Parts: sequence; structure tokens; C-alpha cells
Amino acid sequence: MKMYLVTSLFFLFAFAGSGKEGGGENEVDLNSSKSVESMSEVFLAAVGQNGMSYHLDKIIPIFERENAIDIKPTFYPKIAIKLNTQFAPGICTSLNLVRELLIWLTQKGYSKDKIILFDRDRDGLVAAGFLSEKKDDHFFEGVRVTDSSKEDYYQSNWFHESPLPPSSVDRAKFILNFPNDQKLRLREERKSYLPAKILGDAFWINLAVPMDDPYLGIDGASANMTLGAMSNYGRFSNKTTLSAATVAEVMAIPEIWDKKLFSIIDFSSFQVANGQRYDSYYAGSQNAIFIGRNPFALDYLAWKIINKERALRHGLSVRDINNALIFKYSEELGMGKRVNFRAKRIR
Repeated sequence: MKMYLVTSLFFLFAFAGSGKEGGGENEVDLNSSKSVESMSEVFLAAVGQNGMSYHLDKIIPIFERENAIDIKPTFYPKIAIKLNTQFAPGICTSLNLVRELLIWLTQKGYSKDKIILFDRDRDGLVAAGFLSEKKDDHFFEGVRVTDSSKEDYYQSNWFHESPLPPSSVDRAKFILNFPNDQKLRLREERKSYLPAKILGDAFWINLAVPMDDPYLGIDGASANMTLGAMSNYGRFSNKTTLSAATVAEVMAIPEIWDKKLFSIIDFSSFQVANGQRYDSYYAGSQNAIFIGRNPFALDYLAWKIINKERALRHGLSVRDINNALIFKYSEELGMGKRVNFRAKRIR
């Protein structure tokens, strides 16, 4: 399996452009303003075998220099790190990746009380190993971990509203929550609350895993920060048009889009078919990550790799990336054009 994915990566660079390995020859002004298109470069880095070592101490400084950004408390006082544990323990954010990122942040001057880890569901955080089953356990490596069961996750005045009805499971929850107030229940059914209390005063880092999705095309960086963080998400997850539109619309919210630091797509665990649930038959592992500022650029290039893996390893048809609505809508909202998405090897 590894040989197939490596081959697909080489094919990807043949079409996307590889660039030279990052060095110290070009000086940049740190924290200068960057246009959307200048943030469309994605960096590929080889990591340690089986995800045991990610070498973030070498990778992130190159990423910072290439993007004219200096991540430290002076410029970005608080950091929120979005995990992906929905399908844990089968496929999820790596514990080792998070450990290395926390070490790097503390070396950059962040105290642990200025960092928060979050995901929507506590069950996934427990299954992935970020929390124990003890109800009073709220920390991983000394850093606070929160989820939607906590009062500090959602905020009542920050939500995505849509007339689309909830899933049957979510509707049952609304009926239980509002048994005597049908009007209020109907209003709440149309809202998907966002993690405003977390993102309101923090800049975010997004740690995603790539997974084929029959409706979005890819469940990756952009979905992790949107559908993977909000409430009442089930009403969008099985709708081709509305799931893509929701991801793009939520990501385009200035309070979210303007506070991105970077996303990582980690190929130490990925899935190329039968998405929206874990299926070990279609799961794989490769010692590589993508890192970049634009989540849609990461998703676009990861989708290409998944397509090649579908064909080479499993003999499946590829999903049509050229007409993918998720990139069409993100382009319409000014979040980068596919023609500018390119990959560059830095390690």
C-alpha cells in the first residue's frame, strides 16, 4: 500500500509543481499581510515511520518562513487546536502529532493555559486517548481539552442558520429538549451552533485526517473546522449540495477565516472509500503530512492522492474533483482558486 501512495504523490507533484526544498536563501518580513492566492501553497513533508515522529521542530519553521508568519504569543496570544476524533480509534488525530505540536508551542513561548484542544464530542476524545473515561478529566499533557458538552463551547448568538430540517436523531433530541414549546423547537432545529467561545479570542490550528466522503468528496481540513465542530450537523452530512455550501459558508465567516494559522492533513491514517464511518478495508497509512494555511488547498491536493489510491489500490472509480462543489463554492466566496493550489516538498 505504501508504494502506491508514494507513487501517487510523485504524480501529484508532476502536475502541481514541486519547487525547491526550503532553505534560508530568501528573507521575508514576518507577519506581513498575505493575499488569499499567496496562501494557496501546500507543503508536503515526510515524517517518521508509522507517525512516531513528525519532526515539527524542522517542518513548522520552514512553513513559517515561506508564509511570512511568526507564531508566538506577541502576535497570536491564544491558540485553539481542532482535533479530529469522530471515528476514533480507527482513524483520528495522532497523539504523537499533538504532543510534538504542544512541545513546539511551549518552546515558542506559549504557556499551557494559553492553548486549548477541542473537538465536538467527548466520546471521540476518550476513544482517541486525549481524555480518560473519568468525568473530571479535562487535560491532555497539561493542556485543557474541551468539547460540546461544556458550557464554554457554543455561544447562543453565533450560529449557521438554514431551513433544512435536522436528522431524525437530532430531531428526537430537540423534542426532548423542548417538549412544550413547538415554536422554539422549530427555531432551534434550523440552527447549527458554532464553537464561538473557543474561537472568539483565539487563533486556530487544524489537525485533520483525510477521508473519502460520498457527498463532500473529501472529509478533510475544511470539513473538520466546520461540520466537525458545529451542532446539528447531521442535516447537512448526507446532502451533496448543502454539505459543500455549508462548509464554504461557515469557513468564510471572518471570525473563522481570518484567524487561521495553519492546517495539517496527516496521512499516517486515511481512508479512501466508504466514508462517514470507519472501514478498515479502505484504510491506509503513509509517512507524510500536508501543511498549509488554506484548508481548501490542502483538501484539493489530498483529494488527488485519495483518488489515485482508490484506483491503484482498490480498482475503484475516482471522484470528479474538477466539478466538486466544495471548491466551486469556496472560490465564489473568495477563498482561493484551484488553479493556484500547488504542492511543494520541504522535507
